[in-house]
Amino acid sequence: MEVYPKEKFRKVGSVMGKLDGKVVVVTGSVSAIPGFDSIGSATVREALAEGARGVVVSDINDKLGEDFVKELNEKYGEGHAIFVHTDVSQPKDVENLFKTTEKVYGTVDAIMANAGVVTAEDVDKDPEEVLKSRKFIQSINEDGVFYTALYASRLMIKHATKGSIVMVSSIHGVAGRIKVVNQETGDVLIERFNLLQYTMGKHGVVGLSKALALQLADYGIRVNTVNPGYIMTPLFQAAVAADKSDLAAKDSLATEAFDFAQLAALHPLSNDPVKDKDIVPRGKFGGRMGVPAEIAKPAVFLMSDESSFVTGQKLVIDGGYTAG
Repeated sequence: MEVYPKEKFRKVGSVMGKLDGKVVVVTGSVSAIPGFDSIGSATVREALAEGARGVVVSDINDKLGEDFVKELNEKYGEGHAIFVHTDVSQPKDVENLFKTTEKVYGTVDAIMANAGVVTAEDVDKDPEEVLKSRKFIQSINEDGVFYTALYASRLMIKHATKGSIVMVSSIHGVAGRIKVVNQETGDVLIERFNLLQYTMGKHGVVGLSKALALQLADYGIRVNTVNPGYIMTPLFQAAVAADKSDLAAKDSLATEAFDFAQLAALHPLSNDPVKDKDIVPRGKFGGRMGVPAEIAKPAVFLMSDESSFVTGQKLVIDGGYTAG
């Protein structure tokens, strides 16, 4: 693998960006559906658009990752992006991710621990299934974030980077459960789907960020979380389709709980910052879902020096979902 020292990079454009000259690592940064960004892939694009000299795309899907990096390097110049296969549940993979980053770019300035999964095994289900689900979600949403922060901070300390660690939590790191909205009246019918294990893990990410922010403060390293509401990503669409199919066999008010229009209605904000209006689900009585770029931009802000006095904080980006 070729090494790209800082002095080798040419500028792309003349305008200074928020991440000018910085090296960024994003886990879970491949979109499962080419042409539709995930939060991770949108953040990679935003980092390069804001002047990052190198971005490390990290994921378990090698083909999509390599194709994504090829696309990015064609736009920004060879060496601006590399792909490193990483299963964040495996500490050796994460260690290799940062060793490769150091070898290629010399250091790391900012990271986004974004890799995550969703399960909905509640405690009233089969104990074996609950425990299996628990082990799986913990290995990625909790252990994976911890491993990523651990090896990132070690590299930052080694090079006195005084960098930024951004962890992706969720509104479920703030609130406890999903609501269900009656599309005829706009009223909240019931509250269902504790997403118990997902919620526990995302609260844990917030707690980790606060404890780590204090521990790393002496090194000048900042640690924060972004807590997205429901965002129209390929992973979310797949999860909705699977869960809705499962619910269809049940006689429950929640059969339509994961209808996109109902989820959109939970976010009262009805502005329209995106061009492709037709792909953003909207509630009958107002509100909409978010899009990946609306998480990517705040994440890049937290990675940048513009947030130099911000640490140990959670940035909730949910269109007003948790305001009420």
